[in-house]
Amino acid sequence: MRYLYIAVVVGLIASTAISLYLYVIEAFTGKQLFTLLLNIDFIYTPSESVPENLYLAFEYALHVLVATLIVCVYLYLITKNNKLWERRMEIAAVLSFIAFLTYFPLTILAKTTTPAVTDIVAIFDWFIAHVIFFFNLYYITEWLFKKTTKQTT
Repeated sequence: MRYLYIAVVVGLIASTAISLYLYVIEAFTGKQLFTLLLNIDFIYTPSESVPENLYLAFEYALHVLVATLIVCVYLYLITKNNKLWERRMEIAAVLSFIAFLTYFPLTILAKTTTPAVTDIVAIFDWFIAHVIFFFNLYYITEWLFKKTTKQTT
């Protein structure tokens, strides 16, 4: 139960942080990075009758779910192997880097307008967003491990 609590809290905070960062980038530059982050039009396109705000909430919920699953993978890896526990910062970095790499397939698959697969500035902004995800993943997990360990002892 403790790991589920950590996964949900970290997943929610990390996905919200990355979403806010990319939303601000999109608002100020017009680069469709927030759109790319939440975009699932290559899997499902809603009918005209689905309200846009409801669909946006659905996309955001999926984004939070994916982030929470990444945290679950992270927690599983670091708690099941003592050697990986000692390398948890590197594990968080690798998982965040893998998430960063989704820029390329998501851009290629998107039916809606998104930055080009070769847009260096958009790639850099996407990278910074996933560095933000990394810091949230690693440091909030560390903090929650310490906090929940104190409560159980």
